[in-house]
Amino acid sequence: MAAKIITVFNQKGGSGKTTTSCNLAGVLGLRGHKTLLVDLDEQGTATLSIGAASDDRPFPAALSNLSRSPRPDREIAKFVDDYEFIVIDCPPAIRSSAPSVALLISDLGLIPVGASGGNLWAVQEAKKLGVTAQVTNPDLKLRSLANMDQKVTIVQQIFEAAEQDEDIPMLKTRLGFRTAYKEAEVSGSTVLQIRGAKAAHKEINAFVDEVLKVVGE
Repeated sequence: MAAKIITVFNQKGGSGKTTTSCNLAGVLGLRGHKTLLVDLDEQGTATLSIGAASDDRPFPAALSNLSRSPRPDREIAKFVDDYEFIVIDCPPAIRSSAPSVALLISDLGLIPVGASGGNLWAVQEAKKLGVTAQVTNPDLKLRSLANMDQKVTIVQQIFEAAEQDEDIPMLKTRLGFRTAYKEAEVSGSTVLQIRGAKAAHKEINAFVDEVLKVVGE
């Protein structure tokens, strides 16, 4: 059975694409699903993060850096029979065609909404990419994700506005603004492997549960 492909993308940087991608791929791996994380960002943050994993505790998903590939979709297509899930971490769409290409072969396009100004504009621009891809790939589903949630009025207003978009439903789970995510990134692990981060554990599991439901698993 061919892998389910999930592309994590946004128009701008700083929305938490890599944090989302790494934790999604890693948690799927921890749950026993054979998972590949594809890094399409030339900055290579996901690659650097996973490279920090210790030999005695390797990252629970495989990694392929295709950031320099002229046709990453063709490269990714070679892996679809070898994995259950392929998670694609994209560079900001404003300076790269990689997200547009990745969405053409994806089952789900996931847009993290960061907790800073400019995110509503970025979501609308990302939405345009997703809707355009749906013309060629009508099975593509689009969802947004509230990321770096915190009890600050402007942050809540950003998320509430994004929730109003009827074309791109927002997942119910929100990922918090927590040091555990940064700790996981620098140690090459998932947030589930950070001891004592109970709130992060709960929300990341709920997030992965939602994603599995959307892609029909």
